[in-house]
Amino acid sequence: MSAVVDVWLVDTRAPFVSTLDAEERRRRDALRSPDDRRRFDAAHSALRRVLTPDARFVRGANGKPHLLGEPLQVNLSHAGEWAAIAVTDTRPVGVDLQDAVAGLDPAALARRFFPPAEADLVAAHGAEVFALLWARKEAVVKAAGDRLTRGLLLPVAGDPPPPVTHAGVRYALADLAAPEGYRAAVALAGPEPFSIRTH
Repeated sequence: MSAVVDVWLVDTRAPFVSTLDAEERRRRDALRSPDDRRRFDAAHSALRRVLTPDARFVRGANGKPHLLGEPLQVNLSHAGEWAAIAVTDTRPVGVDLQDAVAGLDPAALARRFFPPAEADLVAAHGAEVFALLWARKEAVVKAAGDRLTRGLLLPVAGDPPPPVTHAGVRYALADLAAPEGYRAAVALAGPEPFSIRTH
């Protein structure tokens, strides 16, 4: 049976009840912008509603949260006014949500960080392709619990996205339906394909 990743897309502008623990409140309160504090609170409170309000997390060396005392694999991403939460009971998972930010020069960024063939794709197709490729790379890095800088040269272009090897581990990739103006991807450790249930 193939693995299943459940993904929740969360509009952080919607009304919510804060369920943050003390550490999350500390991290929220360290943010300067009131909008950033609200988005953080909404996204992390949604994660607790998906799991359980008293879920306890530990963070890996590069900040990836691991659910304490549970076999579930969990990952969270937020961009703009949206958040994405991925949960599976099988293998390490990463999710990333990117918005096609106006004012950036995607071609210049791709030339700086991406393999040449992907930089050419971005130069030809613009911000949405850049956001999609970035989301795929970051999803893999987040599944690995690694630093983004170590994953920007990963070759992830293709339709469907190809399996990727990062730090000696193979990852399966899938694009995720996202709100207009956003691109999203999910990565799961192991080469075997998986299915996505969106909530």
